[in-house]
Amino acid sequence: MGGPRAAATADDGYPVGLSGALSRCVPALLISLVISMFLTLSALVLPIYMMQVYDRVLSGRSIPTLLWLTAVVMGALVIHAILYLTRSMVHQRLGEWLGERLGEVAIPATVSRALREGGGSTQSLRDANEVRGFFSGRSVPTAMEMAWTPLFFIVLFLLHPYYGLIGVGGALLLTLMGIVNEIVSHRSLVASNDASVRVHQHVGSAVRNAEVVEAMGLMDRIVARWRQANGEAAVLARRGHLRSEAISAASRMVRASLQVLLIAVGAALIIERAAGPGTLFAAMIILGRALAPYESLIDGWRQWVSAWAAVRRLRSIEAEAGVGRRSAGLLRPDGPLEIDRLVYVPPGASRPTIRGISLTVEPGEVLAIMGPSGAGKSTLARLIMGVWKPTSGAVRLDGQDVHQWERGAFGRISGYLPQQVGLFDGTIAENIARLDEPPADKVVAAARRAGVHGLIGRMPYGYDTEITDTSFLLTGGQRQRIGLARALYGDPRLLVLDEPDANLDQAGSEALMTAIGWARSTGAIIILISHRNTLLSIADRVLELRDGTAVGVTDTVAEPVPEIGRRGAAALPTVRR
Repeated sequence: MGGPRAAATADDGYPVGLSGALSRCVPALLISLVISMFLTLSALVLPIYMMQVYDRVLSGRSIPTLLWLTAVVMGALVIHAILYLTRSMVHQRLGEWLGERLGEVAIPATVSRALREGGGSTQSLRDANEVRGFFSGRSVPTAMEMAWTPLFFIVLFLLHPYYGLIGVGGALLLTLMGIVNEIVSHRSLVASNDASVRVHQHVGSAVRNAEVVEAMGLMDRIVARWRQANGEAAVLARRGHLRSEAISAASRMVRASLQVLLIAVGAALIIERAAGPGTLFAAMIILGRALAPYESLIDGWRQWVSAWAAVRRLRSIEAEAGVGRRSAGLLRPDGPLEIDRLVYVPPGASRPTIRGISLTVEPGEVLAIMGPSGAGKSTLARLIMGVWKPTSGAVRLDGQDVHQWERGAFGRISGYLPQQVGLFDGTIAENIARLDEPPADKVVAAARRAGVHGLIGRMPYGYDTEITDTSFLLTGGQRQRIGLARALYGDPRLLVLDEPDANLDQAGSEALMTAIGWARSTGAIIILISHRNTLLSIADRVLELRDGTAVGVTDTVAEPVPEIGRRGAAALPTVRR
């Protein structure tokens, strides 16, 4: 048995989840912090070299001393470059690793949200890329450098207390400006990011409904809605950007003014013979290096805000995904399907769409579900497959709750054909094999059972024909039959088919009947949703739904089924037809 998803581990042993992934970044960040310390120390080599040249070499006129100093400094600069490259590589690798881990969080959470809300967006993947780019960019190393700037201020005080006071005062002033930047621009920048997300959602909605947009001439209205949403996002972005840029411009002026002040103070000290000329040049270089991280932080504040907003959205979607699944511990269950007092209330709704259904379906039995539109048939199918979590009650296969069943393990013993058949980008063989490495024998066997083997043979490249979910290469009936082959792949023990004959011609319907007969002969539990008498005639029982309530279960005169004991309906009236 597994635990919650937050406690699960990835293939490399690292914890899965946003908090777990971020916590694993700490060692790399500590390494970066240590490297930044040595970079700070190595940055002091050049000002010390200049001070020595001015105060010793020029006064002593010693060429050998100059050569030795130059050689030492050149070596130190090489070490500085190596350390800088090493730190960049650490952050680049950290960003790549974090991007992979956040993708593992974002994709399942996005799918979970799509299941709950009936739509999908790739915003969480963009957020994952935003966080990846933040850690692999210059923003975090700049903060690391800022942590070691007190070393620069100590050296400035050693050169002369006035230099140190100018450096510390400048750092405090720039810090204050950074706080002001946060106060005046944070809200606008966050609102701009959220507005940009909504703009992407508007466009994504139009793309998903491209056929309707084109057929009904809705493009002008789509563009108008995008223009309005984009305009709102642009206004917010402009407001936050102008405020941030104003603070940034002021910080540049402050930094330049501090350099001027340092030169003036240094010149006065030299005139008064309180400091040597070399100290002025060294102080100028050190002050520039000490204040650079503060100015860079102000300039790059937008990256910090965007990254934090992305983390907040990722936390939100991860929290909505909730607790993960557990393995049922059964590879090939052979027990019945039990629907126990099942109730389902959609998110945001006040009335249930499924109301207290109880039923037992034995292995080798075919149960047909019928009822008018909106009766809850497809909802019941999703609950049986564990796609949605019941509000109360449960669906159990061989005594195990299907919703709590780990999805990978459950998929190996189940098959599902939804009402709207979607195919994945890839070959026909990959689609039938459920995106796994397609073993030819199993793929062909599933295709033969679905009666689609000959149809695939007439495709341009047979089973290797590339298709996409939006491909016009396949008709609706062909897509449905390939979807049926995918559902039959791997000899499932539970088979749920939602309107499997909706787009089929006579040959397709006959192939479907044959496939259902084969599944029944293997002892699979088969759930059919259909209105056609042809399919209802092969069912052992018919469950009629009205307004989410089971009206009754009707036994039918079906084709012979294997002699596997049947307990029948557990809590419903049974009427013989």
